[in-house]
Amino acid sequence: MINEPVLDIKGNRKIIVISEPIEELITVAELKEYARIDHDHEDTLLEGLIITSRKCVEYYLKRKLLETSLRVTMDEWNTDVIELPYPPLISVTGVYYVYEDDTTEEYDSDYYYVDINTEPGRLCIKDGVSIPINTDRCHGGYRIDFKAGYGSDAEDVPEPIKTAIKIWATELYEGRTDIKTPPKQAGMLLAFYRNKKL
Repeated sequence: MINEPVLDIKGNRKIIVISEPIEELITVAELKEYARIDHDHEDTLLEGLIITSRKCVEYYLKRKLLETSLRVTMDEWNTDVIELPYPPLISVTGVYYVYEDDTTEEYDSDYYYVDINTEPGRLCIKDGVSIPINTDRCHGGYRIDFKAGYGSDAEDVPEPIKTAIKIWATELYEGRTDIKTPPKQAGMLLAFYRNKKL
């Protein structure tokens, strides 16, 4: 079930989140230890700040951190290589034609391969195979479902990113930061991981 609005629109592409990670990268206990908070009566607030900070970091980096399911819908398919946003790419779970009545037909996975070793990752139509053609629908006629992130566990995510989330959450808790840009210390840690292609 789709639980988040449109992430981005680039040309003929719309990108949405299908499902978020079940757990966060850092716990309330870890944030409290970092921020030197010694009481329990704001734990619910801290949980919200952890989620907000993680989303802020993802937006700033143009990455997904823990495994997240995403969907790209496109009006046109005019190339044999599609770069998939929000690296690192884990896998492509399906490619579909979408028809006027919103029914779908899966494009055969034998016709493409997935390159997870580039950044961003790519879906590549195999040599000698025609790119998908949908003559039934002009807008949103193609869909790619995929998973992105460093992995399914917090241990898979680089430590500097987790530290940046703690810094950002602490600054939000103390009311001293603009949510649109990272605090200076967090920004320095995140600079090495920022995806400049998106």
